[in-house]
Amino acid sequence: MGLGLPTGGGGDFVPYIKYNAKAGRWFSKQDGEGVDDKRVDPMTAILDLAQIKTGKFKFAAGLAPDLKFDSSLGAGDAAKPDDTYKPGFYVLAFAKSIGGLREFTSNAGVVNEAMNELYDAYIGAPEAAEGKLPVVKCVEEKPVESKHGTNFKPVFAIQKWVDRPAEMPLADAPVKEAAITPKADVPPPAESVPDEEDEFA
Repeated sequence: MGLGLPTGGGGDFVPYIKYNAKAGRWFSKQDGEGVDDKRVDPMTAILDLAQIKTGKFKFAAGLAPDLKFDSSLGAGDAAKPDDTYKPGFYVLAFAKSIGGLREFTSNAGVVNEAMNELYDAYIGAPEAAEGKLPVVKCVEEKPVESKHGTNFKPVFAIQKWVDRPAEMPLADAPVKEAAITPKADVPPPAESVPDEEDEFA
């Protein structure tokens, strides 16, 4: 079932995290002009699968991706200006290890296949119905042979579920003004001890 993606061979700018299917490696865009992308290994992040989008995407060296989105998830009705536009997905990822909030897009067949499988696992989980988001880890880069050579399929696994972080608001969520609380003579809070969830806080 997945997202209806084939598995064969506008808005605010968000830096990217990308997967090179030919090399089986992850890279995250770093802040600063001329700064090299950072290798990420292993890739572990919260993925906002509740707001994932599908469409037809064009990726060209040296140019920003051109993303044409479907009218609804998996509809397959996005505009296709020419044959260089291929079906793919767009999803936001968040973790301190990848630099914070990043967008993850791909139209590679092996990555589409992996995302179809991950999405099925996501929508079949009760935590998704509760509004939680999955912490996803790429646990393997599996070689796949085709007429185009060897590509590496990312194998995704849901590690745990977390509440939606502030960095990933729902698109239709109302903006709430912060309440102004009068100051009170109270002692400062004790320092919190970092735990593993601080990676996604």
